[in-house]
Amino acid sequence: MKIAYFSPLNPVRTGISDYSEELLPYLARHFEIDVYIESGYMPENQAISARFPILTFSPDKFRPEAYSAILYHMGNYYEGHAYIYEALKRFPGIVVLHDYALQGFYAERYAATGDFGQYRDLLVRFYSEKGAEIASGIRTGRPVPIWESDEAFDYPLNEEVAALGQALIVHSDFVRVRLQALSHKPVTTIPHHGHAVRSIDSKAVRDRLGIRDGELLILSAGYVNKNKRYDRILAALENIRDLPFRYIIAGEDRGGLLRNYIDPLDPRIKILGRLSLPELEGLISAADICINLRFPTMGESSGSLIRMMGFGKPVLVTNYGSYAEFPDHCVLKVDPDVDEVEMISRFTRELARDSDFRASVGREARAFVEKEHSLENCADAYAKVIRETGRPLPG
Repeated sequence: MKIAYFSPLNPVRTGISDYSEELLPYLARHFEIDVYIESGYMPENQAISARFPILTFSPDKFRPEAYSAILYHMGNYYEGHAYIYEALKRFPGIVVLHDYALQGFYAERYAATGDFGQYRDLLVRFYSEKGAEIASGIRTGRPVPIWESDEAFDYPLNEEVAALGQALIVHSDFVRVRLQALSHKPVTTIPHHGHAVRSIDSKAVRDRLGIRDGELLILSAGYVNKNKRYDRILAALENIRDLPFRYIIAGEDRGGLLRNYIDPLDPRIKILGRLSLPELEGLISAADICINLRFPTMGESSGSLIRMMGFGKPVLVTNYGSYAEFPDHCVLKVDPDVDEVEMISRFTRELARDSDFRASVGREARAFVEKEHSLENCADAYAKVIRETGRPLPG
């Protein structure tokens, strides 16, 4: 079988670029694959470019009859997925929905096109008067965008994309159950895949960062958004100032959110911005404790979380959404309630004081990811959906 694979690739700044570059070699064990990207860039990953035909999508030249199936990776980042959305509207296929709520995608689309009428009509089509209220709020700049509020899950604006998909793939049962309530299309859960864990000289990384012997390195990684709970994390770390630690945040802060929370002169806190994948993996390998919170959720799954667990790190996660599906023995779950700051402080203090506890949670995390999130198993699950949904080519 031959498939068309639509996804951004690096240097497009989205985690889905990394996701696809890691998945493609394993999926190629099952199918011949043409990779379709947006015009205007060439992939940075030379191994991917050498192994796969990289084609620029043109709606007038695309021939869907040449493929047994079309696979679309859809996410909330408009610049990275606009061409995928336009392709999906013309050429139905299997949709991998990396985010349950797509309010951010459509709001960015409105900002890019300036077509408020189209944006409002879509919201009204699915949510009537509430849709008109949401559209008005976006136009006038409501203080809290809907994708940063608890309402995002009640009004996800994913109905159009779900209807266009021949079948849907998601990364958690949390999202699958909700989509099945909205759509009659088949929905399959395929966990976010793990990663090949490289051997890294963690001490050399710590030395470059200036981490002293006996000093704990606490890490958060991924794109900086309000729902990553940095205000709560920083408040919690204030409660453990009696312990020797450094806190590093690695991720692009597109909106400058961290300026509101961090004293730039604080020697214990360092913001590194977006890192290359090898740099990020080096940082994870050097970390003692990782914090990966998310609330409210857009229904996304975290690639950085799976990477942290794969490196055998103890990770604090929010006890909500897809994160709540992880077994209690391989992550430390923090409820997003009035005791959140206290729970972060307590877990972090316990991990800091007990190296055996850190090692135990890390071992369980690594074992779980190796068993349940292997690239081989995830690629096999994709292949099953594609074979069940696709069609044989003539001849």
